Amino acid sequence: MSKKIGILSLISGLVFLISGVAKSLDINGFSKTIALYGFENLQFLSPLIVLIEVIAGLLLVFQIYTRKIAIAGTLLLFGFTLFYSYGLLFKGIDDCGCFGQIHFLNTSPVFTFIRNIILMIFLIYVSVKSDNNYGKSNKLTVIVIIAVVGIVSFISGYGYKITNNKKEDNRAYKSVENTELQEFISISRDSTYLVFAFTYTCPHCMNSIENLKQYENFGVVDKVLALSIEDSISEQKFRKIFAPNFEIKKFAPKTLFQLTKTFPTAFYIRNDSVIAKFSGELPCAFVFSKTIIRQ
Repeated sequence: MSKKIGILSLISGLVFLISGVAKSLDINGFSKTIALYGFENLQFLSPLIVLIEVIAGLLLVFQIYTRKIAIAGTLLLFGFTLFYSYGLLFKGIDDCGCFGQIHFLNTSPVFTFIRNIILMIFLIYVSVKSDNNYGKSNKLTVIVIIAVVGIVSFISGYGYKITNNKKEDNRAYKSVENTELQEFISISRDSTYLVFAFTYTCPHCMNSIENLKQYENFGVVDKVLALSIEDSISEQKFRKIFAPNFEIKKFAPKTLFQLTKTFPTAFYIRNDSVIAKFSGELPCAFVFSKTIIRQ
């Protein structure tokens, strides 16, 4: 195998490997990114996608089954690019989340497309010019591959969870100015608020909206503040269907992700303090007032 093919295979493999490992460290964030694209039912595939990336990366780095993996990697990268293009054009999502929480690698759309095109050119070259489908491996190589795959599998499995109706500790009151909320809202100390972080495509969010509309009407809180991902197309449909009676502030995905990666998430604020934070479908105003406010 030529030196050029070896270098291109190594570069491509490292990109896949770093991407997969970075996603595994923030597997819930990656699964939520999938949901933002409108594919909530496919979130369970996030650990599998991570493993595929890591395995492909390792085989390219060690130049095992080089031609076959280069072809598979090209198809995988092409699929990722189409998926990202859909989110960018129809959902207004410009953060691909390709490298998890390594934000400086999650570049702008232009650089994301350029990077993917360059990598596909590398992989196509390797698949066409490589005369080695099987490669050579030794015991050390096998041990390294098994160890890395095992560690990534453990991290992904340990970190992955589907959050639904999860109420968090309501006793740990925190001043708003000491939480991430201070970057998203402005409040009065003598008022009560319900801050509701959601997306326009999340089914649990949709199931919560009618309950959310009760909170101001029934006097449970003084004001409802909703925080959502920017998505002009879905927002238009949302407003037509639900006719919200509350204020909605819109943010880029990577900005709102600094507050939470779980949607919906609600914060009950009283006397300038976060009294309760909970995830999952929002209870009706009556249940909320009996179970949360009176605790």
